[in-house]
Amino acid sequence: MLSKQNIIVGIILFLSLLLKFHNYVVYPQRGATSDEYTYSFLGVSLLTKYIPISWSYFGAYKNRQDLTINKIYFPIVWPYFDHPPLNGLVVGGWALLFGENTFEKIQLSVIRIVPIFLSTVSSLLVYLIAQKRYGFRAALWALLIYTTVPIFVIQTRVVLAENLLTPLLLLTIYLYDRVQKRMSMTHAILLGVLSGLSLWTKEVGICVFIIVCFFMITDRIRIHLSSSFIFIFALFLLGYVAYGMYFDKEVFWNIITTQVTRDVGPQTLLYVLSTPIIINKIYYDGWYFLGFVSLFASLLYIKEFKIIIVPAFIYFLFLLLLLTQKAEMGWYLIPLFPFMAIVTSRFLVESLQTGNWYVIIMILFVGFSHMQHLYQENFGLTTSHFRFFSTMLFGPFILAIILKKENIFQKLGSLYFYSFIIGNIYLTYNYIHPA
Repeated sequence: MLSKQNIIVGIILFLSLLLKFHNYVVYPQRGATSDEYTYSFLGVSLLTKYIPISWSYFGAYKNRQDLTINKIYFPIVWPYFDHPPLNGLVVGGWALLFGENTFEKIQLSVIRIVPIFLSTVSSLLVYLIAQKRYGFRAALWALLIYTTVPIFVIQTRVVLAENLLTPLLLLTIYLYDRVQKRMSMTHAILLGVLSGLSLWTKEVGICVFIIVCFFMITDRIRIHLSSSFIFIFALFLLGYVAYGMYFDKEVFWNIITTQVTRDVGPQTLLYVLSTPIIINKIYYDGWYFLGFVSLFASLLYIKEFKIIIVPAFIYFLFLLLLLTQKAEMGWYLIPLFPFMAIVTSRFLVESLQTGNWYVIIMILFVGFSHMQHLYQENFGLTTSHFRFFSTMLFGPFILAIILKKENIFQKLGSLYFYSFIIGNIYLTYNYIHPA
């Protein structure tokens, strides 16, 4: 028999699907990122012509052909190596089920169903990871944040490798957290498979392997289990190299070399921290900033947050080393969003339980961004209005703190949180991606 908690989670997941499917074909617009066609072209060509074909602007390719589909230009190249093939195979296989066996037939209405399904799996894993570590309330709040925040939701409806990498990463973490004290050979092999699949999804997926290695070393997992995990991953790595060598050794290594010599630098850190982006457009969302504040704050409590901090920061460091400076490609942050949601929910729940003031940070970042998107963009915002709304946001909390009314403080915190979630739903439902 289903428990009350499971029913609540099921309802939230169902409502999140409605939110993701609303206008899912319209926003982001076709062409906001043509990478959606990168993966679908790659998968369809591999499954029908048995050769990786897609579009790319890299000059290392020997074979090139111009193709325009409904006013979007694609420089088609083959054999294609910009990205590993797994996400393409998943999306392409789904497209073929609907008869989309040529590049011209591929429709966003079909292929975007794949990332929406994958993001629902990610949502469930966010809840399960948080519930095991921090209890039902923190897990529920993490799920609500992850499934309603515009910058999180809109990007999980777009066909990008990060939307496959995210559930693979979360499943790896969830599995490891469940079995670390009783790990068997089967578990080690399964962790190796998940790490290998992550690499075959995107090159940055190698961070999943590094994450598990870090955990195994620090948790002193038995050497034969660790060796088996490494061996399985090595088979996937060698398989990926063999895949490239089979189709064209020279082009494969040229593309790999080109990708690792991107224009990177220290400015990437400031840009990522200060510039929340939905696909290719800046969208200032307070939850994004609160998420980073929570991630950095969690470093002060390493024992409590180790299972979250290690994956989040290893992936984040990989981004800083690989991401082009000031590249407006918001989807690179997608695998970080679940960790933002979990640590933020944990800090907020603890804030209300212990009476610390972390909830004030939520009111500052999320309250101000909601003020901008919900009020200013619709009605304008004068100086007097801004000061009035700011007073209404912070005034009740300041009074509760001064009067030492802990019960009122807790109720206000919950009220504000759920009000902000309702605001998220409204903003996500009515989201219009700038042309």
